[in-house]
Amino acid sequence: MIGHDIKVTVIVIAGDKVRIGIDAPLEVEVHREEVYLEIQEANRRAASASAEGVSGLPPVLRDQGDTTTGDAPGGPGPQASEDQAPDRGVSGSAAR
Repeated sequence: MIGHDIKVTVIVIAGDKVRIGIDAPLEVEVHREEVYLEIQEANRRAASASAEGVSGLPPVLRDQGDTTTGDAPGGPGPQASEDQAPDRGVSGSAAR
């Protein structure tokens, strides 16, 4: 047992090879070491940004919205007219 919820069982011993079974909750990732190392390397490559990729971001972000209309990313967005009630974010039984 590993902790309270991971069970490791020897399934077969054949010569110099041992097959094991691992019973673990779905949220626990279980990989062979070589697969785990490949995943880690892929994550490192994806997380490291190239200088070319980063230098191209500001123009792309700047062109995403028209700042004169207020619909730029992160901008204030459309304004509610005076006769519209603001959304208070209340839903479900609390809205009744």
